[in-house]
Amino acid sequence: MSRFSKNKKRKDPAISTASLPDIVFMLLFFFMVTTTKKEPESGVIVEKAKASAVTKLDKTNTIFNYYIGKPKNKKFGTNTRVYLDDQIVPNNAAISLYLREKKDDYSEIWNTEVYNNFKVDVNTEMRVVKGVQDELREQDALKVVYSVKATK
Repeated sequence: MSRFSKNKKRKDPAISTASLPDIVFMLLFFFMVTTTKKEPESGVIVEKAKASAVTKLDKTNTIFNYYIGKPKNKKFGTNTRVYLDDQIVPNNAAISLYLREKKDDYSEIWNTEVYNNFKVDVNTEMRVVKGVQDELREQDALKVVYSVKATK
């Protein structure tokens, strides 16, 4: 005389998904905090010079990196070359073309927040660096910084 019937199948209770957005946002926050930006691989060999007085740039600035050194790939020769925007620059005139395009994109902040960062090999002749600086001067890209190793 029991009230429970053995013939009826019970339904499983519904799984609550109320905490699912919390879990997703915790995972998203975790990966945002733990992820680091990898330094891009350059196509030239650069051994930075050493300096005792260095300052760091603000991370909010727009920075164009110029790698100047001997190419890693022998098909580009053994002379010092400029590596810019994931490719070896064929000549200095190509730097002017690159800067003209970037100047249009960043016209509002061109003179205030755009920096040209030179990562130059220790054994590089200054005439190569001077040639790149001349191209920057033609495009009014006057903020130049050099990336070096800090010594104590």
